[in-house]
Amino acid sequence: MILKHCTFLIVNYIICIVLLENVAQAINSKYEHYGFQQSSGICQLYNGTICQEYLSNAHVFISPNITMNILEERLKAAYGVIRESKDMNSNCRKYALPSLCFSALPVCRTPERTNLLYFANVAMIRNQFNVNSTRKKRVVSKNSKNTNLFLKKKSVFYDDVFSTDISSKYPPTRESENLRRICREECELLENELCQKEYAIAKRHPVIGAVGVEDCQNIPQHKDCSTLGITIEVDETEDCYWEDGASYRGIQNVTATGKPCLRWSWLMKEISDYPELIGQNYCRNPGGAEKSPWCFVDDKSHDRIIETCYIPKCANKIWLTIATIVGVTVVVIGIMLLICCLRRRSSDGIKNIQNINTPNAGNNIYGNSQLNSNQDMGRSTMNNSMEHLGISSKSSEKNSLLRIPHFTLQDVEFLEELGEGAFGKVYKGQLTQTNKKTVNVAIKALKENASVKTQQDFKREIELISDLKHQNIVCILGVILNKEPYCMLFEYMANGDLHEFLISNSPIEKKSLLQLEFLKIAMQISEGMEYLSGHHYVHRDLAARNCLVNEGLVVKISDFGLSRDIYSSDYYRVQSKSLLPVRWMPSESILYGKFTTESDIWSFGVVLWEIYSYGMQPYCGYSNPEVINLIRSRQLLSCPENCPTAVYSLMIECWHEQAVKRPTFTDISHRLRTWYEGHIKICNQKS
Repeated sequence: MILKHCTFLIVNYIICIVLLENVAQAINSKYEHYGFQQSSGICQLYNGTICQEYLSNAHVFISPNITMNILEERLKAAYGVIRESKDMNSNCRKYALPSLCFSALPVCRTPERTNLLYFANVAMIRNQFNVNSTRKKRVVSKNSKNTNLFLKKKSVFYDDVFSTDISSKYPPTRESENLRRICREECELLENELCQKEYAIAKRHPVIGAVGVEDCQNIPQHKDCSTLGITIEVDETEDCYWEDGASYRGIQNVTATGKPCLRWSWLMKEISDYPELIGQNYCRNPGGAEKSPWCFVDDKSHDRIIETCYIPKCANKIWLTIATIVGVTVVVIGIMLLICCLRRRSSDGIKNIQNINTPNAGNNIYGNSQLNSNQDMGRSTMNNSMEHLGISSKSSEKNSLLRIPHFTLQDVEFLEELGEGAFGKVYKGQLTQTNKKTVNVAIKALKENASVKTQQDFKREIELISDLKHQNIVCILGVILNKEPYCMLFEYMANGDLHEFLISNSPIEKKSLLQLEFLKIAMQISEGMEYLSGHHYVHRDLAARNCLVNEGLVVKISDFGLSRDIYSSDYYRVQSKSLLPVRWMPSESILYGKFTTESDIWSFGVVLWEIYSYGMQPYCGYSNPEVINLIRSRQLLSCPENCPTAVYSLMIECWHEQAVKRPTFTDISHRLRTWYEGHIKICNQKS
């Protein structure tokens, strides 16, 4: 019986709430027709869809002379504008809809009280209307005195009932009613910091403005407010930073010189890109732009400058603990090694015959996306060699970076995209040097949001090539490491890569090259490779596409690893490993992953074949698996048309099955230089 009675009451309450909006609108229209202004509002259960996530099962305040349906349509239109806008920052966009919903439809804290006041107001206006109508007819009612007495008593009754509420103003309006509105602190953060530009546009926009954007200054301070979920990233326990301090969230707000930090929003226009800076003045390193956390300060001239903060590195703080652990470990390992050395003293002088007179096969001049696994092997070989000499790889990298000229992004103008390499895009650009002179450069940029490991590999590549100086090697001119995107700057070669140069000067284009020009190209590549092999570097991907041509037929070896569509067929994934240029590789590299100077000599023989074939693809017409079988079965490339017999004989020597029987780059350079000088003498005699 009790359950049946409760169910009846709930159903009646819901019916009343649903009819409330229509009744209120009808009453307002009736009395406004006769000149009476209805200024009170009502609370309704939200039944829309656009704000369902934020206002589900909530009673919201509906201002006078408007309905929930109208507000719903306005909200849909406003959010449609925001959703399609390209000007809104992503960090600001997520707060747009809840901000609109809470602004247009504030939540009622005491909906029953508000609606009771509303109907009391309606009753007073109705009686006032009856009194005024009677006066117009100049007929005095017998019960007018009783009516006035009733209204006076009723007003006193409502004042007594609601005088203890938070808001006792009567009738209820948006400003006077007891409503839960947007938290003022969050509203001010949006308007003044995180969404400063977006907030200004919204207030002036005809569609968004029709919904009504909160004026933060008029919002009352209250703990029970509608939060947007804006959080200020602060960790009071964090008293040190890792790496460059980009992730530091401590509360240090004084610089190393003792100056107080200024609020970030006062000086940093792009604060919307760094939400960790909103509402605070703590030391930070947004975007990792500097080497450690910093902030803006006032100097004596009242200019705003930046200063670093005195915050220790976390690695330094735990150094003593690590040193103790390492010390104990070293002692234990030392004892174990001493025992092993005593047992194996008799075998100390034995060496592996295969390693005698074998050049260091681990160093690649530039990072190549196709050969990452072999790169890692090479880097570890180089680092081990440095540690054997008593030099740490970290200090070597630092010294290498210091030797290379450093530039900023403002010094470089990006002109056009050339392709994409192992670390990201490669561009043609223009560099403004310290003497104000400009020079064309090739820019090898590190892709955005690269992992820590990729960044380390990028810097390691700089270390590897920093000491390479030769007229036939594309040398590094400088680096940009102060701000992303990190870049390597190389000299720009005007005529592109050798493969394209050969095709553009081929009989197909009704052009041809002289025998002297063929020899000049080949000689420059061999001399560049002679330099690399002399410094114990292995290229691993020597091909015409990785040689660049400048004006005056100057050829230089490079390896930007450009992954253009025209070169995609040059690489093949062998046994689910890295992509490999099998058409340029000997069998020992294909089958066993062994890369040495001798494997580079094989590749040079294929480059010679490319030169005299005007850029034709080796083993053209065969698939990559078929090419592997051809190489294993010793079916070599045929002699190109118009290729001298001596040159083809040199190719055959480079493709010798036994690596140790292939000619050295010194021998190759000597032969090519002799042939080249002989052709020059013949040409001079004929002239």
